[in-house]
Amino acid sequence: MKVTYPLFTQVALTEDLPEHHLKRGDMATIVEHYPMPTGEEDGYSLEGFDVPNITVEVSASQIMPIKQWQHESEILVKLRRLSQLRQRQLEEYLDFLLQKEQSERRSA
Repeated sequence: MKVTYPLFTQVALTEDLPEHHLKRGDMATIVEHYPMPTGEEDGYSLEGFDVPNITVEVSASQIMPIKQWQHESEILVKLRRLSQLRQRQLEEYLDFLLQKEQSERRSA
């Protein structure tokens, strides 16, 4: 299922864009949407990286809504506070949940 972001949504980059001197987590606003056929990622134009007069084009997988970015950052802070033992246990549990989710998708 394709995720489509509305115009003027504030988003964060999910990866570095060295060609534009931008880093993962930098925030901008969607100013244009380029729908693509099924099986291809939609594209977006972003502005507002604290750099005037710059528009950057990205694919849908290179951005996420700021609220989601902030939520994931909060989870990472909590993760870093865990002992190594608890981190390993959590990783095993996450692997279990991912396997369960894949199994449920196949049977649906």
